[in-house]
Amino acid sequence: MPDVMMDLPKSGITRRDLAALMTAAAAVAAPRPAPAQTLPATPVAPGPILDIADWSYFWFGVEHATLARGTMCNGMQMYVEHWIPREVRHPYPVVLIHGGYGQGSDWISTPDGRRGWATLLLEQGYKVYVLDRPGQGRNPYHPWVHGYFDAQAPTFESVARNMGVADTNAPAVAQIVASMGQPMAPNNPLTQNIWRTRGAKLLDEIGPAILITQGDGAAFARVTAQERPNLVKGIVAIEQSPESVRAELDRLSEATPPVPAPAVEVKPNRESTALKLADQGCFWVGVQRKPMPYGTIAQGQMYVQYMIPAEKRYQYPVVMVHGGGGQGCHMMGIGGRPGWVHYFVQAGYGVYWLDRPSYGRSPYHPDALGPSHLPNVPPYEGLVQTPVVFNTAQWPGPGGMNDPLIDQFMANESGNVMDEAFHSDLAWRGGVELVDRIGPCILLTHAFGGFFGWGVADRRPNLVKGIFCMEINGNPFAQQLRWGLTASPIAYDPPVTDPAQFQLVDHTPPPDSPRPVVSPFKLQAEPARKWKNLRGIPIGWLTTEFGGGGSPVANVEFLKQAGCSAEMVRLRDYGIVGNGNLMLLEKNNHEVFGVVRDWLDRKVAPPYS
Repeated sequence: MPDVMMDLPKSGITRRDLAALMTAAAAVAAPRPAPAQTLPATPVAPGPILDIADWSYFWFGVEHATLARGTMCNGMQMYVEHWIPREVRHPYPVVLIHGGYGQGSDWISTPDGRRGWATLLLEQGYKVYVLDRPGQGRNPYHPWVHGYFDAQAPTFESVARNMGVADTNAPAVAQIVASMGQPMAPNNPLTQNIWRTRGAKLLDEIGPAILITQGDGAAFARVTAQERPNLVKGIVAIEQSPESVRAELDRLSEATPPVPAPAVEVKPNRESTALKLADQGCFWVGVQRKPMPYGTIAQGQMYVQYMIPAEKRYQYPVVMVHGGGGQGCHMMGIGGRPGWVHYFVQAGYGVYWLDRPSYGRSPYHPDALGPSHLPNVPPYEGLVQTPVVFNTAQWPGPGGMNDPLIDQFMANESGNVMDEAFHSDLAWRGGVELVDRIGPCILLTHAFGGFFGWGVADRRPNLVKGIFCMEINGNPFAQQLRWGLTASPIAYDPPVTDPAQFQLVDHTPPPDSPRPVVSPFKLQAEPARKWKNLRGIPIGWLTTEFGGGGSPVANVEFLKQAGCSAEMVRLRDYGIVGNGNLMLLEKNNHEVFGVVRDWLDRKVAPPYS
């Protein structure tokens, strides 16, 4: 069987042809229509409704490392996402373990857009756990911890060759290359000890389970079984034939009588994480091809995960963009508590949330994206340096160095490419591809992700029906925001070809301005140039009383001066106090969501009657 791998024979790391995974998945599931040659927003007739009692994620094995600049996560954490069906029909949960240069997304959707094994097993009533091995996928890769990056990034040519596909421009080839990131070297005691201990922690939490592996994920399963032999009820490697995979699952399931569906657990300070979905999946947008001496590599890919409710009550889906050093997990809650993905889906919105290029499941390699850095300001580097962020009245944990929720937050934080303009151009390209694919939508952006909304709406004003931003970073014309609120050009009327053409004057914020207060801040001298493509798009700018990122007054005044229909939304006006910039993760995140939903109902589109 051919391998999907990089041109790196010296690495000793291979990844089995994902076509085999797709074939085996088809054997597990009911017959599907033939895959399309292009990737639709959601598949036609995707499958049965997914009735989910609990969907969330958790980082296992978070540890600290004390450095001169502060205390950080040591890079050994393991991300696990889980789906628990309302009707559990099998005694043991299934843990899906990717291999090689892959990540957990390999199990969520196939490269041609069909349901992946995570969903197919969920359909059959299995509890499903999908992990990203430490240093891969959503787990930030730190070269000084996990080893240097390979000298060569994955290439389109090698993937197409190993798939047996002649056309390197085939959409499925691009999806596979886009997903391939940097693994830790598997054949050494350090890596295998990390796998052993993190696998054991997962099984200690979920109990006896079946491990399904792909490629060198079998080594992860083997060392985990050595550590917890009584908790591993079987290991299934997908290199077997599809029929033997199905037979082995049936045999393992019959070893113990089926168990009844569990009641949804009620925990303190936790609402329902239940979802009823017409479909779910993932894909990459913005995949560019960068020629290198050793082949063509992917550049700028952006991971998108989506959920479509069984009962849609709103016309426009929501696209959610994370901020700062984070990733899409910011939208998914924290510590098992529900997040805004849950609330929007439960309300009847289709939801798409993304990892911007170089973050989370959007792999980083220096050949593709250039130099990277860890942000050197709070809250993204160092637990010691972040008391303000986590000491708000609404933070759901106790605060301090031993707060397990701070560990969960810090486990997902990573750095960005150094050039904000370069990063903006990559994210805008992917964002345009996304809205072209899904149609008219609402953009919801947080903190540093705020730039995404301006550039995508500028390029696709007819498809962006509203923008709601939460304390976006930066102040007009400050630092790298040379074009007003963006680091890259945006269309002005009259046109601007060089930032030096802006005539700027100082403005003083009025009394009782929400924090942070910047005095003075820069705006254009009148008559001001306008953002000609964003006129008429409703824009909400949400701020707490603790503040964060850029000055609310400066941002909103810039937008109004640029001709936008912008409104400041202050939580205190709704009787909501004590929040900080991480309002979407805090104790009252559902109440804050209610403010957002109310604004969207009034300003963008009400629910179907």
